[in-house]
Amino acid sequence: MEEYRRAQGLLGLELLYGSSERYFYDETAAIHRGLAESYLDLGDPHPAAVEAVRGVNVAEDDARLWTLLGLARYRLADIDAAAEALARATTLDPTDADGWWGLGLVAAARNRLEEARERGRRALATRPDPRYALALAHWAAADGDYAAAAAGLDTFLRLAPDDPRAEGYDNLRRFWERVGEAPAVRFDPRVTRIQVNFDLKPGDEIPYVPVRIDDGDPVYVLLDTGAERNVIDREYARQAGIEVWPGGRLHGAYRSSAGGHALVDRLQIGSAVVERVPFAVGDFGALNLRGQGEWYIAAVLNPAIVLREFLVVLDYGHRRIEAIRYGSGGEDYAVRRTRIRKSVTPFFLDANGVWPVLPARVDGSRELPLLADTGASDLLIDRETAAALRLDPRRFSVEAGGRLETDLRGLLLDAEPGEAWGIELRGILGFPFFRGKRVAFDYENMLLILED
Repeated sequence: MEEYRRAQGLLGLELLYGSSERYFYDETAAIHRGLAESYLDLGDPHPAAVEAVRGVNVAEDDARLWTLLGLARYRLADIDAAAEALARATTLDPTDADGWWGLGLVAAARNRLEEARERGRRALATRPDPRYALALAHWAAADGDYAAAAAGLDTFLRLAPDDPRAEGYDNLRRFWERVGEAPAVRFDPRVTRIQVNFDLKPGDEIPYVPVRIDDGDPVYVLLDTGAERNVIDREYARQAGIEVWPGGRLHGAYRSSAGGHALVDRLQIGSAVVERVPFAVGDFGALNLRGQGEWYIAAVLNPAIVLREFLVVLDYGHRRIEAIRYGSGGEDYAVRRTRIRKSVTPFFLDANGVWPVLPARVDGSRELPLLADTGASDLLIDRETAAALRLDPRRFSVEAGGRLETDLRGLLLDAEPGEAWGIELRGILGFPFFRGKRVAFDYENMLLILED
């Protein structure tokens, strides 16, 4: 960064006081290109986008500058602009591996996982970068193709054997190979609708859903759109006789525990049964999930993993979950006529293919990417973002999809979750924003529907 800034200063002096009459287009573009790359490496996508725009204004046929602009726009959750820039880059240079990988990220954001995987494979064939292999593994797992996910992790480990996460990923690879021996997360195709009531613990207010795991007694699971994987409690798995495979450490909100992996043969939700559901394993005591008074929490489920074939409705007012299969009415939910107040807004998925990211305005700000998290009982705002907005965490407003909620309270968040190349989340939108509403996640149309 310092070297490019120094070069920029020297070039400015030459333009002001030098004897040359040429403008130095190539040098100027190279400086903007280097600054954009540096800002992205430092995890700062906004100035990266600024430098890339300045660069393409000088050299509009520079494929690398368009790629950098697309990757920066993606991290800022401007998915349409990212797609446009990355398509321009790959048109100018069909061998641009980062451009194809960026288009894969865009496709994953739009829940087009097969398209994301195809573009990721093209990037990896062009250049063997471990980031591409890891992204391919994430997208294959989100798509339910665990054999391909294991192969992606195998490629990643060969390309990055010294990665500090290598042991954990190797354990995950072995587990995914086991899961990939037969179809996973499998519903009876005759199941078109699921209904089940849930409970809300006062003061916590995360959906506690009663389920049966492997024909055991009913237990509660948390329905958590902010979970990167399904997670089952190690002690419960031991008591239920579920085989636990080794794994790396498992990280939750502010806490971590020893990890592992488990494959549940049958999971009954309401009257529906889903077979062969993979879980991460964690110590719920260490993760502060077990000590819930009279509520025994056995697992955490992300509907984007278990119920992706369904439109998923959480009715907080009536404490009921409804899932409607696509092809049996779920695809039409957003346009159905209703007499209650309804708003519809697009959302995107993060680089892992499962986190829903919602554009929202905080205290009248521009739209910021927030994680729509049904597993969060609070609102959490990135500390630097709160400082920039001069936000009072004791009282602020959030607007998303035309819905404005005022007099909200929140917590300040220090760490940004996810891979370094994912969307730059500015906070977490939890229960206080969804209180009393019907909230529908439409994964086919990538829409969030809010109803009174």
